[in-house]
Amino acid sequence: MEEPPSHTSSFIGGYPAFPAVPTGRSMNPKGKGKAVAATSVPEEVRCGACHKPMPLLSQVYCPLEGGENDRTLYVWACAHPGCRRREGSVRAFRASVRNEEYVADVEAKRVEAERIAAEARERARQNPFIVKENAGPGLFGGSQPLFGTGGANPFATPSDPSTPSETRSSPKKEDVPTAAIASLSLSEPVAYAAPLPAYQPPQYITTMDEYLPIAEDSDVDVDSDEDEAPEQKAEWREDGWDKLLPKSVDDIFERFARRLASAEDASNQVLRYDFNAVPLPYSSSSPLFKKLFPGAPTRAPSSEEDEVNLAEFYTSKPVPACSRCGAARVFELQLVPQLINVLRPSSLSTTGKVEEGKDKEQTEEERRAEILRLAKGEARGDGEAGEMEWGTVMVFGCEGDCIGVGEEWVGVEWEAAPEA
Repeated sequence: MEEPPSHTSSFIGGYPAFPAVPTGRSMNPKGKGKAVAATSVPEEVRCGACHKPMPLLSQVYCPLEGGENDRTLYVWACAHPGCRRREGSVRAFRASVRNEEYVADVEAKRVEAERIAAEARERARQNPFIVKENAGPGLFGGSQPLFGTGGANPFATPSDPSTPSETRSSPKKEDVPTAAIASLSLSEPVAYAAPLPAYQPPQYITTMDEYLPIAEDSDVDVDSDEDEAPEQKAEWREDGWDKLLPKSVDDIFERFARRLASAEDASNQVLRYDFNAVPLPYSSSSPLFKKLFPGAPTRAPSSEEDEVNLAEFYTSKPVPACSRCGAARVFELQLVPQLINVLRPSSLSTTGKVEEGKDKEQTEEERRAEILRLAKGEARGDGEAGEMEWGTVMVFGCEGDCIGVGEEWVGVEWEAAPEA
């Protein structure tokens, strides 16, 4: 990335860019919640454990479909090994600002929808038995009636001279959020820079739709066991699964790995984005999984049963509502382990540039010494960065997309701690 970053860009590493945000009181643009203070951009984002500035993991530009705002998510994580698994060592913020082009597009769609609805109401109101003005009094539009003299049509709707013939649309309700936002002043855009820590160089990310492969038919010969008793078949299935999936295998992790492996260019996938969807859990043993998927089974079903639908067990009730406007927070984004392989400790810099010589490979002796130190539970030197040890980081954002900059809720599934 040669040019300065923008809040409408998506990338990993580097320094974040924030938009100009309102400085007064703002409104939730969807009318949910309450008026909120449009918070200013933080000068830096510090770790909740060691209180030192943290490097950015990812900035994702993600305006909502049918929304009126620019919306950008930012995720930071502390690089100090001693802060792992501690509260506040991974944090996320969201910046939402009004985009007039999106507003005009939403208004145009609203007007068109009202026009279509008005036409539908008019068609439903019209009486199909009314004789057209140019038609004669006869049954088939002739000049003479078929029976007797031409009289009033008994099926015609009585005319009401006080009712205008044209269709009028209802007046537009006052756009309260628009009026409130229009009265706000804007701050200046903000971009972080050295000497704050950052993984260098930053790398742009592209978006691809997630492909979910359809399960293929089994090649097992179903006729080969026709002579077996039901008890024998059940025993075979149980023994078969014990051989294929030993008790130590975590089916939740297997699902996670299969889903990522099925993605296009899977080896380079660093995150998943799906607003208001069900997150992809990493481990059945993590406290976060048990909180978000209470009661979900963690073992694979028998070969003749359908795979468990985790969406049936998912709940976002443990996730706190937006602290700024009161709207619910919903799942929005999650980081996946490949990001750890890209943002290496050696790429961390406080100069804003790639530091020469830091990404040289360790000697075998240095690697052994590091493994021995980690096995003993010893931390790196003070201020020395280490590799991240999470399985996935989930970000839950404000469903109401309230204007301004504010912190969002983060859930982390950490890698299992090595057994002593």
